[in-house]
Amino acid sequence: MRRLVLTGGATALLVTAACGPSAGGSGCKDKLIAGDLVITEVFADAKAPPGGSGTDEGKEWFEIYNASDRPVELKGMTITHSRPDGVDKAKSHTMDDLTIAPGQYLTLGNATQDLVPPYIDYGYSADLGDFFNADGGKLVLACGDKQIDAATYETVKEGHARQLTSALPPDYTLNDEALNWCQADDTEFEAGNFGTPGSENDCSPLIVGKCSDGGTMRDAVLPVEGDLLITEVMPNPAAVGDTDGEWFEIQALNAFDLNGVGLDRAGDTANPNMVSDPMCLHMTAGSYATFVKNTDMAMNGGIPAGTVRGKFTFSLVDGTTAAPGDVRLMSGPNVIDAISWTSTRSGKSHALDPDIADPAANDDPSNFCDGVAVFGAGDFGTPGMANPQCAGSTLGMCNAAGTLRPIVKPAAGKLVITEFLANPAGTTAGVDAAQEWFEIANIGTTSFDLNDLGLKGTSTTINKITSADCKPVAPAGFALFAHGTDPLTNGGLPAPDATFTFALSQGSVTSPGNISVLDGATVLDAITWTASTDGAADQLKPTNLTTADNDVAANYCKAKAPQMYGTAANFGTPKALNVCLP
Repeated sequence: MRRLVLTGGATALLVTAACGPSAGGSGCKDKLIAGDLVITEVFADAKAPPGGSGTDEGKEWFEIYNASDRPVELKGMTITHSRPDGVDKAKSHTMDDLTIAPGQYLTLGNATQDLVPPYIDYGYSADLGDFFNADGGKLVLACGDKQIDAATYETVKEGHARQLTSALPPDYTLNDEALNWCQADDTEFEAGNFGTPGSENDCSPLIVGKCSDGGTMRDAVLPVEGDLLITEVMPNPAAVGDTDGEWFEIQALNAFDLNGVGLDRAGDTANPNMVSDPMCLHMTAGSYATFVKNTDMAMNGGIPAGTVRGKFTFSLVDGTTAAPGDVRLMSGPNVIDAISWTSTRSGKSHALDPDIADPAANDDPSNFCDGVAVFGAGDFGTPGMANPQCAGSTLGMCNAAGTLRPIVKPAAGKLVITEFLANPAGTTAGVDAAQEWFEIANIGTTSFDLNDLGLKGTSTTINKITSADCKPVAPAGFALFAHGTDPLTNGGLPAPDATFTFALSQGSVTSPGNISVLDGATVLDAITWTASTDGAADQLKPTNLTTADNDVAANYCKAKAPQMYGTAANFGTPKALNVCLP
């Protein structure tokens, strides 16, 4: 609570007997020394309300802080306002009787005492002239020829105060450096105007290479290789979307500061996202920290807020053998630690086994396993805390009717693309595209799994099939891929086995359409076409079910009546044996 005493002048807020040291012959009633008072905030350019006057009369103010350990009487203290050189356009005001308690703030404004707004404690009228909106100004507090404090203000923005950093206690040497001042953006003390008149400031400028540690400014201690490990990563959350729920975790092996560390991907051209905070964000050996796409716990899936130490904007990809996912931490141009992965299971983190948590171990994806502990909104992982021991790696594993087993990949030549609809009936924008589909057949004698395979069209987009379930295809069985699973929008298809997002081109001689099914970088099967018929699927003849024969256009026929399926005027035999009719 502010305890201000003002006597004398046209209006008295509270009349008291004077107390404190007697005048020392220096022009001030109190014996003030340099640093007793600190200039902490300057509001030079008020923003007028809509339709209001743009004048700053009665709206400009600055703030001082009593940094001493006693009440200070201000009567007789001189305030001088000028250009930054201290001479040009200098004007001054001598304070009336006023006492400010220790640790308290006082706001002084350019209004008469009887007309000051509620957020101004003392009015100096027009004595100091107008504050400068361009090229800066200077304020000096003095007792006679003894300077108590001085501060220069600059880079004024309409409606925003300039504040001394809140990262450290107000100090008369701290406000000498322009780097220690910042723009008030958070607290609106009056409509359209931002600042904290009469109370603690709320902005903290970032000083390159410096940070606050318990109120003391010091050099940031950046980590070097071997000081930390990336121990867990969530590239594909299921409980929330990727744009909110992606995160990764580090463990400190030695003590260091996170302030100034870069969060990055090796596979992009963007600059690292810097951890920038006025605080040092000190990490002790053995402690954990998480970095997130979204800091809001209600949006990010419930990552514990107390563990979050930074935010990144890049995307964590699921990863393939040809294009692994990765994340790394940087100190300037140097990589401190990095990990990569080639597959991801939906809703489950990659968690490093704590028994082998060393800088060499996290270079090997086989030392990671799926997160098994449910957190927050329902995904699996342990963000910001120790990982459980891996009970054997589950990467490359899938659920087969309740039993975890290795994913079975198709043998060469046993997965064949057998039918596709690239040109659904009708011309309604969006509706046609939603009804595109294609089909594969298993021509082998054993089952294979769809899980972990990639689907690709004419574009560079690869849709990876990521599922906890194996999604097996039996011998002589079919699998169907569509844009969506809802029969009301996909044209009434039988249940698709997986979805894809890329568009199927109608194809031409100069720009053929194509589909590929991949296992990492390996193409299991691919087809092309140069034309398509409205509403009719292209069917591979049942006598030509091989990966070689489906490269030949003559081995296809057009679906026709009575092969209409579903709710739209489309012909084909999705997820069933083709029958080329005469």
